[in-house]
This record gives sequence, C-alpha cells and structure tokens, in this order.
Amino acid sequence: MIWHRCDLKLPSLFGPACCGREATTYDRARKAWLCPEHTKERLCEFCQIERAWVRFCYAENDVMCEVWLCVECAGLTGRR
Repeated sequence: MIWHRCDLKLPSLFGPACCGREATTYDRARKAWLCPEHTKERLCEFCQIERAWVRFCYAENDVMCEVWLCVECAGLTGRR
C-alpha cells in the first residue's frame, strides 16, 4: 500500500512547509493529498480559488462521480 503525506503548505519560521501528516484524500483542485484535518479546506474544482462548500454528485458512464464547488460555481444564490 502506498502512503501519502499531506501536501498543504503551512506557514513556519523558515517559510511555507508541508503539513506532513498521513493523507487520506486527494484534492483535485490543489492537485495534492490532504490529511483528515485539512479536507475541510478543499478548494473549488472549477475556479480553484474559492473554498468549496457543495459536493455535487453525478453519474457518468454508470460510475458515480463527485465534484467539490464553491457557492458561486454551484449556482447557489445564498446559504439558508
């Protein structure tokens, strides 16, 4: 089994450094692996700038896929 480490850059005394914890989720917007703590900070897979708020699931070729989108890219007018 291949083990991945969290690639999220954190500020440190010597400049940005990788988190380094064991990663469980691949964030396609950042093109990096994230640990469970940093999966809450996923970026929108469409604009890759805003923080993702919505998980959009769809079927393609009989396979369920999911995309993480920000409020604007998801077409939502506001949160309730």
